[in-house]
Amino acid sequence: MNAHVLQYASHGTPSKVLSVVKLPLLSSPLSPSQLLLKFLAAPVNPSDYNQIEGKYPIAPPLPAVGGNEGAAQVVEVGSAVAGLRPGDTVIPGSAGFGTWRTYHVCEEGAVKKLPGGLAPAAAAMFGVNPCTAYRMLEDFQKPARGGWVIQNGANSGVGRAVIQMCATQGIRTVNIVRDRADPAPLKSELEALGADAVFTSSERIEVEHFCRENTPRLALNMVGGRDTIQLLKCLGNDSKLVTYGAMSNSPMSVPFGLTVFKDITLHNFWMTRWSKEQGRGEEEGRMFGRIAEWFQSGELSPTPHQTRSFYSFPEAMENAFRIKQLFVIDETLNDPRFEE
Repeated sequence: MNAHVLQYASHGTPSKVLSVVKLPLLSSPLSPSQLLLKFLAAPVNPSDYNQIEGKYPIAPPLPAVGGNEGAAQVVEVGSAVAGLRPGDTVIPGSAGFGTWRTYHVCEEGAVKKLPGGLAPAAAAMFGVNPCTAYRMLEDFQKPARGGWVIQNGANSGVGRAVIQMCATQGIRTVNIVRDRADPAPLKSELEALGADAVFTSSERIEVEHFCRENTPRLALNMVGGRDTIQLLKCLGNDSKLVTYGAMSNSPMSVPFGLTVFKDITLHNFWMTRWSKEQGRGEEEGRMFGRIAEWFQSGELSPTPHQTRSFYSFPEAMENAFRIKQLFVIDETLNDPRFEE
Protein backbone atom coordinates (compact mmCIF):
# COMPACT_ATOMS: atom_id res chain seq x y z
CA MET A 1 0.00 0.00 0.00
CA ASN A 2 1.26 3.47 -0.89
CA ALA A 3 0.56 6.95 0.40
CA HIS A 4 0.74 10.05 -1.77
CA VAL A 5 2.06 13.12 0.03
CA LEU A 6 2.96 16.73 -0.66
CA GLN A 7 6.59 16.82 0.40
CA TYR A 8 9.42 19.35 0.47
CA ALA A 9 13.11 18.43 0.69
CA SER A 10 14.38 21.99 1.21
CA HIS A 11 12.98 25.28 2.47
CA GLY A 12 11.86 27.90 0.01
CA THR A 13 8.87 29.20 -1.92
CA PRO A 14 6.18 26.49 -1.44
CA SER A 15 5.08 26.36 -5.09
CA LYS A 16 8.70 25.66 -6.06
CA VAL A 17 9.88 23.22 -3.38
CA LEU A 18 6.75 21.06 -2.97
CA SER A 19 6.13 17.94 -5.02
CA VAL A 20 3.73 14.99 -4.98
CA VAL A 21 5.68 11.95 -3.77
CA LYS A 22 4.56 8.32 -3.48
CA LEU A 23 5.74 6.61 -0.30
CA PRO A 24 5.38 2.94 0.71
CA LEU A 25 3.05 2.77 3.69
CA LEU A 26 2.06 -0.66 4.90
CA SER A 27 4.09 -3.76 4.21
CA SER A 28 3.17 -5.65 7.39
CA PRO A 29 0.25 -5.75 9.85
CA LEU A 30 -0.25 -2.84 12.23
CA SER A 31 1.53 -3.03 15.56
CA PRO A 32 -0.83 -3.26 18.58
CA SER A 33 -0.84 0.51 19.23
CA GLN A 34 -0.97 1.72 15.63
CA LEU A 35 -3.72 3.19 13.45
CA LEU A 36 -4.21 3.25 9.70
CA LEU A 37 -5.71 6.59 8.69
CA LYS A 38 -7.24 7.86 5.46
CA PHE A 39 -7.14 11.63 5.36
CA LEU A 40 -10.33 13.45 4.41
CA ALA A 41 -9.17 17.03 3.89
CA ALA A 42 -6.41 19.39 4.99
CA PRO A 43 -6.25 23.18 4.65
CA VAL A 44 -3.39 25.50 3.78
CA ASN A 45 -2.75 27.89 6.68
CA PRO A 46 -0.26 30.78 6.89
CA SER A 47 1.77 28.72 9.37
CA ASP A 48 2.13 25.95 6.75
CA TYR A 49 3.42 28.44 4.22
CA ASN A 50 5.89 29.88 6.75
CA GLN A 51 7.01 26.43 7.83
CA ILE A 52 7.90 25.46 4.27
CA GLU A 53 9.79 28.73 3.89
CA GLY A 54 11.75 27.90 7.06
CA LYS A 55 10.32 30.85 8.99
CA TYR A 56 8.20 29.03 11.60
CA PRO A 57 9.21 28.04 15.17
CA ILE A 58 8.32 24.39 14.53
CA ALA A 59 10.55 22.86 11.84
CA PRO A 60 10.13 19.15 11.04
CA PRO A 61 13.27 17.36 9.80
CA LEU A 62 13.65 17.32 6.02
CA PRO A 63 12.30 15.89 3.84
CA ALA A 64 8.96 16.77 5.41
CA VAL A 65 5.30 16.43 4.54
CA GLY A 66 3.45 19.75 4.55
CA GLY A 67 0.39 20.64 6.58
CA ASN A 68 -0.28 21.07 10.30
CA GLU A 69 -4.07 20.81 10.29
CA GLY A 70 -6.51 18.33 8.79
CA ALA A 71 -8.92 15.52 9.50
CA ALA A 72 -8.61 11.80 8.89
CA GLN A 73 -10.84 8.76 9.23
CA VAL A 74 -9.66 5.71 11.13
CA VAL A 75 -9.55 2.75 8.72
CA GLU A 76 -7.96 0.07 10.89
CA VAL A 77 -6.73 -0.19 14.49
CA GLY A 78 -4.12 -2.32 16.20
CA SER A 79 -5.08 -4.96 18.73
CA ALA A 80 -4.24 -2.77 21.77
CA VAL A 81 -5.99 0.41 20.61
CA ALA A 82 -8.78 1.14 23.08
CA GLY A 83 -9.99 4.68 22.45
CA LEU A 84 -10.60 4.61 18.70
CA ARG A 85 -12.34 2.38 16.21
CA PRO A 86 -12.74 2.30 12.42
CA GLY A 87 -14.94 5.15 11.22
CA ASP A 88 -13.88 7.64 13.91
CA THR A 89 -12.69 11.07 12.77
CA VAL A 90 -9.41 12.32 14.20
CA ILE A 91 -7.15 15.37 13.98
CA PRO A 92 -3.42 15.72 14.72
CA GLY A 93 -2.47 15.79 18.37
CA SER A 94 0.32 18.31 17.79
CA ALA A 95 1.77 20.64 15.16
CA GLY A 96 4.20 19.31 12.57
CA PHE A 97 2.11 16.21 11.87
CA GLY A 98 2.26 16.49 8.08
CA THR A 99 -1.39 16.38 7.02
CA TRP A 100 -1.00 16.75 3.26
CA ARG A 101 -1.13 13.02 2.64
CA THR A 102 -3.67 10.44 1.49
CA TYR A 103 -2.97 7.70 4.04
CA HIS A 104 -0.85 7.45 7.16
CA VAL A 105 0.14 4.98 9.87
CA CYS A 106 0.70 6.44 13.34
CA GLU A 107 0.44 5.69 17.04
CA GLU A 108 -2.92 6.09 18.77
CA GLY A 109 -1.47 8.86 20.94
CA ALA A 110 -0.54 10.99 17.94
CA VAL A 111 -4.15 11.98 17.20
CA LYS A 112 -7.25 13.31 18.95
CA LYS A 113 -10.80 12.11 18.37
CA LEU A 114 -13.43 14.59 17.21
CA PRO A 115 -17.16 14.36 17.94
CA GLY A 116 -19.11 12.68 15.17
CA GLY A 117 -21.39 14.23 12.59
CA LEU A 118 -18.97 16.84 11.20
CA ALA A 119 -18.62 17.56 7.50
CA PRO A 120 -15.08 16.98 6.16
CA ALA A 121 -14.38 20.72 5.72
CA ALA A 122 -15.51 21.48 9.27
CA ALA A 123 -13.45 18.62 10.70
CA ALA A 124 -10.37 19.60 8.68
CA MET A 125 -10.53 23.23 9.88
CA PHE A 126 -11.54 22.40 13.46
CA GLY A 127 -8.31 22.43 15.42
CA VAL A 128 -6.78 25.86 14.75
CA ASN A 129 -9.09 28.77 13.95
CA PRO A 130 -12.28 27.83 15.86
CA CYS A 131 -10.26 26.67 18.87
CA THR A 132 -8.18 29.86 18.84
CA ALA A 133 -11.33 31.99 18.73
CA TYR A 134 -12.98 29.95 21.49
CA ARG A 135 -9.99 30.11 23.85
CA MET A 136 -9.45 33.85 23.45
CA LEU A 137 -13.10 34.54 24.21
CA GLU A 138 -13.22 32.16 27.17
CA ASP A 139 -9.83 32.89 28.73
CA PHE A 140 -9.45 36.67 28.48
CA GLN A 141 -12.21 38.72 30.11
CA LYS A 142 -15.16 37.32 28.17
CA PRO A 143 -17.89 39.99 27.86
CA ALA A 144 -21.32 39.36 29.29
CA ARG A 145 -24.31 39.08 26.98
CA GLY A 146 -24.72 42.46 25.30
CA GLY A 147 -21.05 43.38 25.82
CA TRP A 148 -18.60 44.23 23.06
CA VAL A 149 -15.46 42.71 21.53
CA ILE A 150 -13.31 44.52 18.95
CA GLN A 151 -10.99 42.74 16.51
CA ASN A 152 -8.91 43.39 13.43
CA GLY A 153 -8.36 40.77 10.73
CA ALA A 154 -12.09 40.18 11.04
CA ASN A 155 -12.43 38.36 7.72
CA SER A 156 -9.76 35.79 8.64
CA GLY A 157 -10.63 32.27 9.76
CA VAL A 158 -10.28 33.23 13.42
CA GLY A 159 -12.14 36.52 12.87
CA ARG A 160 -15.11 34.80 11.25
CA ALA A 161 -15.24 32.24 14.06
CA VAL A 162 -15.17 35.05 16.65
CA ILE A 163 -18.11 36.78 14.93
CA GLN A 164 -20.21 33.61 14.85
CA MET A 165 -19.36 32.45 18.38
CA CYS A 166 -20.15 35.88 19.77
CA ALA A 167 -23.41 36.13 17.84
CA THR A 168 -24.69 32.81 19.16
CA GLN A 169 -23.89 33.91 22.74
CA GLY A 170 -25.36 37.41 22.51
CA ILE A 171 -21.97 39.15 22.50
CA ARG A 172 -21.60 42.03 20.05
CA THR A 173 -18.59 42.62 17.80
CA VAL A 174 -16.79 45.59 16.25
CA ASN A 175 -14.84 44.31 13.27
CA ILE A 176 -12.00 45.91 11.31
CA VAL A 177 -10.87 44.69 7.86
CA ARG A 178 -8.18 45.89 5.49
CA ASP A 179 -8.96 48.61 2.97
CA ARG A 180 -10.10 47.50 -0.46
CA ALA A 181 -11.56 49.13 -3.56
CA ASP A 182 -15.12 48.14 -2.65
CA PRO A 183 -15.55 47.02 0.97
CA ALA A 184 -19.36 46.83 0.81
CA PRO A 185 -19.62 43.14 -0.27
CA LEU A 186 -17.26 42.00 2.49
CA LYS A 187 -19.03 44.13 5.10
CA SER A 188 -22.36 42.57 4.06
CA GLU A 189 -20.84 39.08 4.19
CA LEU A 190 -19.55 39.55 7.75
CA GLU A 191 -22.81 41.14 8.87
CA ALA A 192 -24.62 38.07 7.53
CA LEU A 193 -22.43 35.97 9.85
CA GLY A 194 -23.53 38.08 12.81
CA ALA A 195 -21.12 41.05 12.87
CA ASP A 196 -22.69 44.10 14.54
CA ALA A 197 -20.35 46.71 13.03
CA VAL A 198 -17.70 46.46 10.30
CA PHE A 199 -15.14 49.16 9.45
CA THR A 200 -12.12 49.33 7.18
CA SER A 201 -8.74 50.11 8.69
CA SER A 202 -8.79 53.65 7.26
CA GLU A 203 -12.11 54.44 8.97
CA ARG A 204 -10.27 55.30 12.18
CA ILE A 205 -12.41 58.27 13.20
CA GLU A 206 -15.63 56.36 12.53
CA VAL A 207 -14.65 53.33 14.59
CA GLU A 208 -13.38 55.43 17.50
CA HIS A 209 -16.63 57.41 17.53
CA PHE A 210 -18.66 54.19 17.44
CA CYS A 211 -16.69 52.74 20.37
CA ARG A 212 -17.32 55.78 22.56
CA GLU A 213 -20.95 54.68 22.69
CA ASN A 214 -20.29 50.92 22.46
CA THR A 215 -17.09 50.42 24.43
CA PRO A 216 -15.29 47.06 24.15
CA ARG A 217 -13.35 45.58 27.05
CA LEU A 218 -11.64 42.88 24.98
CA ALA A 219 -9.59 43.37 21.79
CA LEU A 220 -8.25 40.59 19.56
CA ASN A 221 -5.20 41.60 17.55
CA MET A 222 -4.24 39.59 14.49
CA VAL A 223 -2.50 42.33 12.51
CA GLY A 224 -0.02 43.85 14.95
CA GLY A 225 2.11 46.83 13.99
CA ARG A 226 0.56 50.28 14.21
CA ASP A 227 -2.92 48.78 13.78
CA THR A 228 -2.61 47.83 17.44
CA ILE A 229 -2.97 51.51 18.39
CA GLN A 230 -6.41 51.61 16.77
CA LEU A 231 -7.60 48.79 19.00
CA LEU A 232 -6.10 50.34 22.12
CA LYS A 233 -7.83 53.67 21.46
CA CYS A 234 -11.20 51.93 21.27
CA LEU A 235 -10.89 49.97 24.51
CA GLY A 236 -12.37 51.15 27.79
CA ASN A 237 -10.66 51.19 31.17
CA ASP A 238 -9.50 47.90 32.71
CA SER A 239 -9.51 46.08 29.38
CA LYS A 240 -7.43 43.35 27.77
CA LEU A 241 -5.76 43.19 24.35
CA VAL A 242 -4.81 39.73 23.10
CA THR A 243 -2.33 39.43 20.22
CA TYR A 244 -2.37 36.15 18.29
CA GLY A 245 -0.83 37.14 14.95
CA ALA A 246 1.43 39.63 13.20
CA MET A 247 0.16 39.79 9.65
CA SER A 248 1.58 43.30 9.21
CA ASN A 249 5.11 41.90 9.75
CA SER A 250 5.82 45.10 11.70
CA PRO A 251 6.78 45.62 15.36
CA MET A 252 3.78 46.23 17.60
CA SER A 253 3.38 49.85 18.73
CA VAL A 254 2.06 50.30 22.28
CA PRO A 255 1.88 53.93 23.50
CA PHE A 256 2.54 54.36 27.22
CA GLY A 257 -0.50 56.52 27.92
CA LEU A 258 -3.06 54.20 26.32
CA THR A 259 -2.00 51.20 28.40
CA VAL A 260 -1.09 52.79 31.73
CA PHE A 261 -3.77 55.45 32.15
CA LYS A 262 -6.53 53.14 30.89
CA ASP A 263 -5.09 50.11 32.73
CA ILE A 264 -5.08 47.94 29.62
CA THR A 265 -3.36 44.56 30.02
CA LEU A 266 -1.53 43.03 27.05
CA HIS A 267 -1.58 39.28 26.42
CA ASN A 268 -0.35 36.87 23.75
CA PHE A 269 -2.00 33.65 22.62
CA TRP A 270 -0.73 30.71 20.55
CA MET A 271 -3.06 27.72 20.17
CA THR A 272 -0.13 25.35 19.70
CA ARG A 273 1.20 26.23 23.15
CA TRP A 274 -2.23 25.88 24.79
CA SER A 275 -2.68 22.43 23.23
CA LYS A 276 0.76 21.34 24.35
CA GLU A 277 0.21 22.51 27.93
CA GLN A 278 -3.50 21.81 28.45
CA GLY A 279 -4.59 19.48 25.66
CA ARG A 280 -6.33 16.13 26.21
CA GLY A 281 -7.94 17.28 29.44
CA GLU A 282 -11.52 18.02 30.45
CA GLU A 283 -11.38 21.61 29.21
CA GLU A 284 -10.33 20.54 25.73
CA GLY A 285 -13.16 18.00 25.71
CA ARG A 286 -15.68 20.70 26.62
CA MET A 287 -14.27 22.98 23.91
CA PHE A 288 -14.43 20.27 21.25
CA GLY A 289 -18.00 19.44 22.23
CA ARG A 290 -19.17 23.05 22.14
CA ILE A 291 -17.53 23.83 18.80
CA ALA A 292 -18.89 20.62 17.27
CA GLU A 293 -22.41 21.53 18.41
CA TRP A 294 -22.11 24.94 16.73
CA PHE A 295 -20.90 23.34 13.49
CA GLN A 296 -23.68 20.76 13.59
CA SER A 297 -26.39 23.38 14.24
CA GLY A 298 -25.11 25.70 11.50
CA GLU A 299 -24.31 28.48 13.99
CA LEU A 300 -20.66 28.06 12.99
CA SER A 301 -19.55 27.49 9.40
CA PRO A 302 -16.12 26.67 7.93
CA THR A 303 -14.08 29.47 6.42
CA PRO A 304 -14.99 29.99 2.72
CA HIS A 305 -12.55 27.96 0.70
CA GLN A 306 -11.51 26.47 -2.63
CA THR A 307 -11.02 22.71 -2.82
CA ARG A 308 -7.93 21.32 -4.52
CA SER A 309 -6.21 18.09 -5.47
CA PHE A 310 -2.61 17.66 -4.34
CA TYR A 311 -1.67 17.92 -8.02
CA SER A 312 -3.00 21.49 -8.07
CA PHE A 313 -0.64 22.60 -5.30
CA PRO A 314 0.99 25.41 -7.38
CA GLU A 315 -2.43 27.08 -7.74
CA ALA A 316 -3.22 26.42 -4.08
CA MET A 317 0.00 28.05 -2.90
CA GLU A 318 -0.42 30.98 -5.28
CA ASN A 319 -3.92 31.71 -3.95
CA ALA A 320 -3.41 30.77 -0.29
CA PHE A 321 -3.53 34.36 0.97
CA ARG A 322 -6.48 35.34 -1.21
CA ILE A 323 -8.93 32.60 -0.20
CA LYS A 324 -8.56 29.55 2.05
CA GLN A 325 -7.29 26.50 0.13
CA LEU A 326 -8.45 23.03 1.15
CA PHE A 327 -6.83 19.85 -0.14
CA VAL A 328 -9.57 17.22 -0.45
CA ILE A 329 -8.16 13.71 -0.53
CA ASP A 330 -10.88 12.18 -2.71
CA GLU A 331 -10.17 14.87 -5.31
CA THR A 332 -6.53 13.75 -5.25
CA LEU A 333 -7.40 10.06 -5.54
CA ASN A 334 -9.73 10.80 -8.48
CA ASP A 335 -7.36 13.20 -10.23
CA PRO A 336 -6.37 11.96 -13.73
CA ARG A 337 -2.74 12.59 -12.78
CA PHE A 338 -2.94 10.19 -9.82
CA GLU A 339 -0.85 7.01 -10.14
CA GLU A 340 -1.49 4.18 -7.67
